[in-house]
Amino acid sequence: NESAISVVSHNVANMNTEGYSKQRVNLATRNISGAIGDNVTAQIRANGGVMIANVMRYNDSYLNNYYRDQLSILKEYEEKLGNIGDLADIFDDLEGKGISDAIANFYDAVNNLNEYPASSTARVNFIESAKTLTATLNAKSVQLDELNAKALGDGVSREALENSKIYNQFEVFNNKLEELAECNKALAVTQTGSLEANNLLDQRDMILNDIAEFVDINIDEKPNGSVDLYVGGVAMVKGAVVTGELEIKTASEYCAAQNPPINYPADWVTADGKPRENAVISIVNNSGETSQVVVSDANSIINTGALGGMLHSADLDADGMNVGVAQDKLNQITQAIADLFNTLNTREGAYHIDPDNTGVLSDANKVNIFNVDANGKTTAGTISVNEQLLTEDGCWLLACAYFENPNGDPVPPNFDEKAVGNSQNVVDMLGTRNLKLDGKDGRPDLGGMSLEEAYTGLLGKIAASGSNGQALVDTQQNVVDSVYNQIKSKKRVIAFI
Repeated sequence: NESAISVVSHNVANMNTEGYSKQRVNLATRNISGAIGDNVTAQIRANGGVMIANVMRYNDSYLNNYYRDQLSILKEYEEKLGNIGDLADIFDDLEGKGISDAIANFYDAVNNLNEYPASSTARVNFIESAKTLTATLNAKSVQLDELNAKALGDGVSREALENSKIYNQFEVFNNKLEELAECNKALAVTQTGSLEANNLLDQRDMILNDIAEFVDINIDEKPNGSVDLYVGGVAMVKGAVVTGELEIKTASEYCAAQNPPINYPADWVTADGKPRENAVISIVNNSGETSQVVVSDANSIINTGALGGMLHSADLDADGMNVGVAQDKLNQITQAIADLFNTLNTREGAYHIDPDNTGVLSDANKVNIFNVDANGKTTAGTISVNEQLLTEDGCWLLACAYFENPNGDPVPPNFDEKAVGNSQNVVDMLGTRNLKLDGKDGRPDLGGMSLEEAYTGLLGKIAASGSNGQALVDTQQNVVDSVYNQIKSKKRVIAFI
């Protein structure tokens, strides 16, 4: 009875202790061996009395495991929501400073050029607006790269990786594995069903909850209360030994370490050619004399929890919106701008004013308006205005005039002032503002939307993803709270008995 009272006092003292499970002393008749055997009357006469059978811990293993599963999902959703929030901040364009305004101002300059095609001022204004547009796209791309690097590093620099969010998190995760192994070790030498063992089990459950915040886990509980812990089917802790720790490399480091080495970043892509994560998590066993790689690339098995949310924060094949999807869509819009205007400025029948004789049109030395690589590709991060347009007489290389020769007759080398003022090519440039880009007839493919519609659609998806993400977090938080309250009600100390 004194022991039972002591446990009750222990319960009361820990009423507000996080993770504590209420305990109860179970009493049993002391079974005296000997001649009296199992004769109850003889036992009573022998004053065998009462013994403590065990100290029972109020706990529900099913609820605990379910709670950890739901907690892991919640942490994944929270990470994704935070990513969307940062993304929304990047695309929350200040008035006059964002991509929407840059595109609008660019087309205003095209319209002005349409009105004054032979004016050097209108031409320079067009080029300056193009420079502003490319600079705005460049800046937005840098912000997206920085957001990705904030989570996973930049894929190349070790310093950037070590300053990333996931690097700090994986170190904490490994420390929790060590804590679990130590707890398992203590449980193995502690009498099951004792007050000390129950307190260790509470400690064990708290550690498991902490680990579940990082990634989805599975456990195999042993009779003494110790657990083997698995992530994606890979043993991370077995008894008192950590059999799998996380290591993290930049994507470049990982590629260089392969046999044979992988060409980064060209070959660090998915099956359909989309870039993979900037960081690679491996699982290694450091319990022996030498470190052994258990899973070289564990990214595919870490999909939930805070680590999963961070690790796949830029996946292009992810459901919904993230920094990678936003960057990809912005690159598509950028490529469409370059394709449309470069095609019109260099197409057959387009003429520019000869810089050496501004009274004469020429179709020689046609140039792109925007720089592209040898394959005609560009991105929001690399697009720029052709340097030839930025020279003193470069503005005259804008092809404003367009003439068709249905009979195949050569166009005369000289034109009168009316011909110089022909701005049909600029009219066609201006027409790209409302052109539905569906990939047909050589046009870029933006899903049947115009340039401005595609960008507005991107902003809408980011906003919708934020709202949907918040709803997911709120719903999942309610699930986690509900399960937690059920667990807590089973553990709660109700009375002093």
